[in-house]
Amino acid sequence: MTTTEDSTKSRSTTRGSYIYGIVPAGMRIPDGLEPIPHGDEDGELGLVTEGGLAAVVSDVSADRPLGTRRDLMAHEAVLNAIAQEVPVLPMRFGAVVTDDDAVAEELLKPHQDYFLRALDQLRGHLEFRLRGDYNQDVILTRIVESDPRIQQLREKIAGVDEDASYYDRIQLGESISKAMDQLRQEDAQATVDALSKFAVATEVKEAGGENGAVHLAFLVKTDGRDDFEQAVDDLGNAWAGRVELRLIGPTAAFDFLPEFEAPPEAQA
Repeated sequence: MTTTEDSTKSRSTTRGSYIYGIVPAGMRIPDGLEPIPHGDEDGELGLVTEGGLAAVVSDVSADRPLGTRRDLMAHEAVLNAIAQEVPVLPMRFGAVVTDDDAVAEELLKPHQDYFLRALDQLRGHLEFRLRGDYNQDVILTRIVESDPRIQQLREKIAGVDEDASYYDRIQLGESISKAMDQLRQEDAQATVDALSKFAVATEVKEAGGENGAVHLAFLVKTDGRDDFEQAVDDLGNAWAGRVELRLIGPTAAFDFLPEFEAPPEAQA
């Protein structure tokens, strides 16, 4: 095993190796990245190299529970920065082993073939996530105007005491909620129709939130990035005033695993 970036240090039994992701051997970690905090000391990122692979690691206190917002943001920031330079297989948040030797012997060495094929498949690709929120006033007006039954319910409860109109209000809320769900499905499909031709893979995700409209992930070829971003701009212009779109990325390919199956103990 060869280590670089000063990743080999004397460790106490209270420390472990936190694994961010798997990269090709020989890469250089970008400057200025902050690892997950591991205690009172300032930590640093390092590489554990085995064969054609390297794992991006840092020290972490084995007795400190992981899961703070700062932890998660550091995990993602490291992987997203590296993804701008080389293909990277992100590990699940919270992956910790005993030490750097264990990273090499238990993770990298047994799964060289799988990880090398996976990295090759991701080479030249970036992930983007697209999120959109509805303009609630515009959407509610559209829903009411397009559904006579909802219009009738709104008129029926107008000026009526809440207790006296209790069941009608429940029915109105349920009807609007169903209409919103249907609209989200239609807009998600419209997004797929508009953008999937510029991506090699697409995943529709839960929009989330009261105003959530769409949430999708796209795996895009690096040399097709400009066309994809232009298509997003065109969709945003078409939906201006109704949906506010936000393009996040490029990021590491958190949502796109290789087509072949990973060994259970080595899943990224």
